[in-house]
Amino acid sequence: MRITLDLVKSGQAKACIRAGNTGVLMGLAKLILKTINGIERPALTTILPNQEHGKTVVLDLGANVNCNSQMLVQFAVMGAVMAEEVSNISNPRVALLNISEEENKGLDNIREAASI
Repeated sequence: MRITLDLVKSGQAKACIRAGNTGVLMGLAKLILKTINGIERPALTTILPNQEHGKTVVLDLGANVNCNSQMLVQFAVMGAVMAEEVSNISNPRVALLNISEEENKGLDNIREAASI
């Protein structure tokens, strides 16, 4: 993984595909590739098909167990940029996935991020 990330950093590769420990990949990516100013952690991302809108960009697919509300907002920003730049979705809608529709349910950090 490290060699592949070094190749991405040098511009010799465009992506890193791994078959190994996700936590190690995320840690190495943060160490080698760094993060954008204002972004604390990287987030795993995927693009899912969506019958109504074509594509849905989903971030934070389980690699970050403990996230504060600011990190969730950062993931939202990264997802919106990815939706616009990679998937050509103009003016993407950003939403948080929580355990219920009721405002009083779910983790405090998710409810707080929703209010930001």
